[in-house]
Amino acid sequence: MKKKEGCKIFSTTTPVGLFSPEHLCFLAGAAFFCAAVIFTGGRLEQKGRKRLLLTLWAAFTAIELGRYVYFAFHPDAFNIRTGLPFHLCSVSLFTYPLAVFTQKPVFRNFIYAVNMPGALFALITPDIGNATALSFYFLHLMAAHTLIVLIPLYMVSCGFFRPDYRWLPGVTLMLLVTMTPALLLNRLLGSNYFFINGPVKGTLTEQLAGWVGEDAYLLPMAALLAAVWAILYAPFAASDFIRKKEEAKAK
Repeated sequence: MKKKEGCKIFSTTTPVGLFSPEHLCFLAGAAFFCAAVIFTGGRLEQKGRKRLLLTLWAAFTAIELGRYVYFAFHPDAFNIRTGLPFHLCSVSLFTYPLAVFTQKPVFRNFIYAVNMPGALFALITPDIGNATALSFYFLHLMAAHTLIVLIPLYMVSCGFFRPDYRWLPGVTLMLLVTMTPALLLNRLLGSNYFFINGPVKGTLTEQLAGWVGEDAYLLPMAALLAAVWAILYAPFAASDFIRKKEEAKAK
């Protein structure tokens, strides 16, 4: 008797391709989940919003730490050149509690201006490798990065903080500080944490390197980050400008 084939969208044998049905399905699910959480948070009172924020942070922390529990039971899956928490999105394990549990604007602007767009690019052009749709690697990648994007969006949407471009110099300094361990490890291990030493195949970094060469691809990356910051902060800066102009007229 012929066995029934499994779901073709979620193949357990075929690697996930960039913008394949599997990838697009997970992206759509991530977008729906983020919209649903933000909508729910908007209907809650302040205490409920805070509890939901803590739940999101706890879920992200559990998922990210679960990666190292997985490595403990599957040591062959661990590679010291890629598995340490020194990539930009892995650094969220340290920056997100600072943003959630303190009132420091620099931390909250950092996760909004750096962690969030980095995770969004990782969702859109992930470093999938040979992972299948139901593999731990792919499921962890999509779940963790979705929460990295969602938490700052939720905090802004639900009034926990308002992005302020005047904190971008502090954000830049914090980014350089977080990159320092990656620079040292890359020199010591020959790794590519923070993708400093070169692009990753199949990701946005590879496309940028194709335009300017691998030795100079960090320059368009920096320009791209500046453009992203302009997009992320322009609505708030414009709103503040209009408000101040109206206040000046009213005096």
